[in-house]
Formats: sequence, structure tokens, C-alpha cells
Amino acid sequence: MYALRKENFVDAVTPALEALLSDLQHTTEVLKRAKCKHRHSSSIQDLEPVYEEQTRSSSCHGLDSIEQMLDDYSQKRKSPEDERYTNSTTNQSERPTVQNLLQNLSSDDPLQLDSMLGTLQKDMSKHGISTIPKGDCASCDKPIIGQVVIALGKMWHPEHYVCCQCGEELGHRNFFERGGKAYCENDYHDMFSPRCAYCNGPIKDRCVTALGKTFHAEHFVCAECGRQFGDEGFHEKDGQPYCKVDFFRMFAPKCNGCKEPIKMHFITALGTHWHPECFVCQECGKPFETGSFYVHDNVPLCETHYHKKRGSLCATCQKPISGRCVSAMGQKFHPEHFCCFYCRKQLNNGTFKEVDRKPFCHKCYHTTHL
Repeated sequence: MYALRKENFVDAVTPALEALLSDLQHTTEVLKRAKCKHRHSSSIQDLEPVYEEQTRSSSCHGLDSIEQMLDDYSQKRKSPEDERYTNSTTNQSERPTVQNLLQNLSSDDPLQLDSMLGTLQKDMSKHGISTIPKGDCASCDKPIIGQVVIALGKMWHPEHYVCCQCGEELGHRNFFERGGKAYCENDYHDMFSPRCAYCNGPIKDRCVTALGKTFHAEHFVCAECGRQFGDEGFHEKDGQPYCKVDFFRMFAPKCNGCKEPIKMHFITALGTHWHPECFVCQECGKPFETGSFYVHDNVPLCETHYHKKRGSLCATCQKPISGRCVSAMGQKFHPEHFCCFYCRKQLNNGTFKEVDRKPFCHKCYHTTHL
């Protein structure tokens, strides 16, 4: 029955005891840091009075609660013989208590807290409660009683598990490990993450690698319009990325027919480039099906419009005249097509009568007009 009561008591007092010890350890660290700063500047108030008073009040309150529990528990365990022996050998008013030490704590001597921790642990043992350290802190090599941080395969006081670069406590924040050292998220990315070629900031999430550089995904954009690249990808010119539209608009050769950029297949003719669908007769728009074309004033033309431009079409059949021709009435004719308008006989002797720009042989002229 006694063992059961002892276990219940230990379970009840241990959480409060560990919390108190953790607070005292943290206060020790604050005082040590404050004293270290004081060595460099005597005018600096290292420990604010309000914080110091709150720390003492909190610790006193915790001690009041724990010592009351310990005294009650100790009185229950004492036999009458123990009571008589204690009263005869020790003056209770002369025994230094942890609470007395805390009330007399000086902020100028943080080593008093170390002594207080030792005294408190001895006092707990004297009452039958043992405070077993959870391990040694990897930073200060002192035992850890209370809250503990386990990281990088080691144990730490919470106030000692800090970023090796800026010294900020990591606590429950995300951290990164490199070379066995812990870094806060900002310092790790600032020191080791790749840099964005656009903004020069560290890349913490998705990264785009292109043109021998790294970019934030949202910063890899067209150098002309500033839009992100879609499924079409990008085109490079002089080390700069461009979207398809801007690249062809700015740098692609222009079609001599429609004046638009040539993006894929093209034809080279007359010293310039053409879309295949644009290399046609510039008069009628018909393609050159045989692959041959005529040039007039550096413009590609079909045979018909070439001769029309040159005035070498037969006025009767509207076909090109490639051999002998007859010139009459300001027009040209195939010899076989220069005929009397009335009788349709060929005017091959070179003489004719003209009426309303129509040729007549002499016989038909006399018949119809005289």
C-alpha cells in the first residue's frame, strides 16, 4: 500500500518538478548571456526588471507548490523516532531552502542559479524523489532535466538548440541539416540554395534550369512580353528566352508575299523568302504547278500575266505569243488570229480596213460600209 502511494505521489510531482527545473535552466542561460553582454557595455541593462521579477515570481510559485507537496509527503513517511531525531539535531529555521536561495538571487551572478539547481535536486532526493537527467546537452554538456529537444541524433536543452548561423532558437520550427549543423529555413536557403537569375533570391521550392541558369518557376518568363512559357516552350536569342510569338515576330525572316514571320517551311526565290502558299502569281494568285515561273519587275508571275505585263498576249485568244506576231490597232495577234471581223478570213497580206477598232478585208468593208 505504501509503495502504491509513493508511485502516485511521484507521478503527481514529477511534471511540475520538470517544468520548474526547465524554467530555472532557461533563466540560467538568460542570465549568462546578459552578463556576457555586460562585459562589452556596462551601460546596457541586460536583464529587464520586469522579466526578472516575472521569472522569480513564476519560480517561487512553482517552488511553493512543489515544496508543499514534498513536505506533506515527507511528514507522512516520518516515524515518531525520525521526528524526534530531526527536531533534536536540526533547526528547521537554519536550513537553507531553495525558496530562500531564489529570493536572494542576484542577476549579477548567474552562477547562483547553477547552485540553486543542485540544491533543488538534493532537496528532492532528501524527500525521496530522484530527478534522473534525460541526458547531456550536446551544446553545454550539462544534464537535461525537463524539456528536451532530440535532433541530429543528439539531445539539447530547448534554448541551446539554435541555428548555427543566426543563433535563433529552432524549437518546433522547420530546420535543415548540413555538415552536421542545424540551420533555420531562411539561413539555409540564403547560404546553400541556388539563386534565381532573375531576382537573385534563393530558390526554396520549384526550380527551373535553362540557359545554364536557375530561375524561380514564376520568374522564367519571356524577355519581351513577360509571360510564362506554356507547352510550346521557349526560343533563345543572345542568351535571352522568348515566347514563340515574340521570337518569330522579332527575329524570324519575313515572307516577301504576306510580310508575316516564317515559322517553318519556306521557299527561297528572287533573293528572298516565301511561305510555300505565298509563292504564287502575284496577279491571279495561282500556284506554279509546273515549278516554273516568269519574272517581271522582280515579281513572280504566271505565263499569261507575264505576257500581259509585257503586252505580248494575242488580242483574240488572250494566249501568249511566243513566235511571230502581228501588230495592229495598238494590239498584238497570232498571225492566224488576225482575221476579218465579218468573213473571218485571215488577213495575211497586211492590208485591212479598221472600223470601230475592228479589222475588215477590203471586200467586206465595201459590202458592209459603202
